[in-house]
Formats: sequence, structure tokens, C-alpha cells
Amino acid sequence: MSYDRIRLYDAGRFHDTELPDWYHKAERLSETERVDFHRAFDRVLDCEHALLTEEGLLGGALEIRFWPSELHGIFVLVETPLSIVEQIVILNPADWLPFLSRYLAPLIIVANQSSLIAHHNRIGNAFIAWARHGEGSHVDRETGLSRIDLDNDRMRRMAQQARAAMERERREGRA
Repeated sequence: MSYDRIRLYDAGRFHDTELPDWYHKAERLSETERVDFHRAFDRVLDCEHALLTEEGLLGGALEIRFWPSELHGIFVLVETPLSIVEQIVILNPADWLPFLSRYLAPLIIVANQSSLIAHHNRIGNAFIAWARHGEGSHVDRETGLSRIDLDNDRMRRMAQQARAAMERERREGRA
């Protein structure tokens, strides 16, 4: 993705073009007045943005925002919390629904599925931590082992010593 160009969606086709003046104005506003990048576009495009996906966490998820500006068309920004993935302008309002259904809907589905998978993983990890450590059996910060691990290791060593002692007695009994 080149950050000095923007894609223009027109009649079902993409065209690369130079960044428009309003884009540079938003960048300057964000840098000089320390305004949030998205809020700078809100001010320059004279409309509020809408978020089509959940805000990403830890750089993993896609965020899709759009600004339906009456003056400059519909500006769509696809990004992660760490970088811009794609930026598109749709000048003709009649192209918005075909663009949304053909290109954005699949991305939104994938972003939502990824979010659900991440939530399930967190729930699973919480359950595993609860089941493994239970009440009062916390992880030792020095060794990284839980009280359960330490107890199990001690029991294993005691069982191993008992087996070794029984084996010695068996050998001494034969001799």
C-alpha cells in the first residue's frame, strides 16, 4: 500500500490517484493541533465517521471506518490499530452499496469472526487458569510453576523414591 496515493472506486473499478487536498489538510490538522487522525477527517470532511467493525486490540484486528461527506464523496479507511491497510474514495453515492456488499461485507465478516475467536480464546484461557490453579493455588513468580505443579512434583519424587526403596528391598531379599 502506497501512503501517498488513494484509491478511487468508480463504476465497479478501482483507480489509483493522488491524495486529495482535504486529505493533506486532515494530516496537517492532526499533526499541528494534535487532533486524533480520525477526528481530523471528521472536521475536514464536515461529517462524523462510522465504525463498521469493532476497534482492534493489540494490532491484530481490522478496523473499517467511513465518512459520508456530501462534498468529497464517501471516504473509507481500512486499518489496523498500528497501520493503514487501504484508503478508498467513492465519489458517486450509487457506487456505495455495490462497494459495501462486494468488498467491505466480506472484510467485516472476517474481522467479526476474528474478534469472536479472540474472545473465545480469552474465555478458554480463563477457564484453564481457574481449573488448573483453583483457589489458593497460585503461580510462583520465581519458578513460574503453580502450587499444583510443585505438589505434583513432590508426590512424583516421593513415589519414585518409594519404588526405588521397594526395588532395593526386593534385591536384598533375593541375595
